[in-house]
Amino acid sequence: MPYRPKDIYRGRRKFRVPLNIFLFVLVFLIVGSVGAFYLLQQFIVYDASGVHLEFSGGRETPAPEQSDATPEPTVEPVTVEVIWEDPDFAEVDLGGWEDLEPVKGLFVPQQTVTDPNALASAVSLVTSGDFYSGAVLEMKSRSGQLVWPSAAATAVAYGTAGATDVTGVIAELHAAGKTVAAQISCFADNLLIARNWTVALQSGGAAYVDGNGVSWADPYNRTVRAYITDLAQELAAMGFDEIILADLYHPISESGFTYTVTLRTAPNPVVAVCQLGKRVAEALAGTGTAVSARLDATSLRTGQGSQTGQDIDIFWRLFARLYCPTYPDVLASDMEMALDQLNDGEADVRFVPVIGVVPENCASYVISG
Repeated sequence: MPYRPKDIYRGRRKFRVPLNIFLFVLVFLIVGSVGAFYLLQQFIVYDASGVHLEFSGGRETPAPEQSDATPEPTVEPVTVEVIWEDPDFAEVDLGGWEDLEPVKGLFVPQQTVTDPNALASAVSLVTSGDFYSGAVLEMKSRSGQLVWPSAAATAVAYGTAGATDVTGVIAELHAAGKTVAAQISCFADNLLIARNWTVALQSGGAAYVDGNGVSWADPYNRTVRAYITDLAQELAAMGFDEIILADLYHPISESGFTYTVTLRTAPNPVVAVCQLGKRVAEALAGTGTAVSARLDATSLRTGQGSQTGQDIDIFWRLFARLYCPTYPDVLASDMEMALDQLNDGEADVRFVPVIGVVPENCASYVISG
């Protein structure tokens, strides 16, 4: 006989109804608590006594407590116009040559300075006898790459610092009784301008690049001037006896130039160039490190000093020595033109030919490879 569902016996489920009631109440409490939390947020008050609810309407937002701490400055872009006026160099005479002796140096180019084996050979050559009295290390070439791990702000910002520590070499040369000079390129700087074109000297609407593919910085630019000064101070602190400023001149172009600053007077290369020389020399005054300059031989021979900024009369009063790249057949005439305006000190100490062979009748010279 077939069975019917309601004929089957089922036991009584005693706990179903209470369990349903419990779950309903639990859900109600959870939903109610969440709703109350968001509803009462507008009445929560935080004060010195703790956290409590305040249901009185029209509550005012308390004024923020005053603090004695100095607020952080708000940085806003500001356009600054720098106006250059011509300084007076008539009374400038910085000296720095009084304690110097004639120098017979070996020029060590940057690629040798950064090669440990090649540098060791050069140092050995200088220290092995009395032929050389010292060495000139090229610490910044026209490439713009520095030899040493500089901490100067501009070097850090634009990644121009090197990785070669030459302090041991300086100590070794000093221990042998030799002098050590550092040569740095000033306005010729490919790397800095490639990474910060805003400091470039402009010509024809673009950054100026000379016939040799070298980029030139604006000699009036404050960043450039501070950069060179910072580098010179670092090198003096490392123990160099002398800093030689190379490429300290204004290039010449038929297209004319545009500068990164506003000039009150007409552009004056002598002012632009000599002002940096004066700044570096003054920054190193009292450090025991002499500041010298490397002449642009072309402008010396062609009489273009007013266009390149290398006024020989002012240079003699700014710098301890003047280094002049030259050749045996023109050495005599180069010396005559450079020394014509020398008024103080001995020519054998202050004028230094940079030449490939030992020159005749010169107490000072630097042998270049």
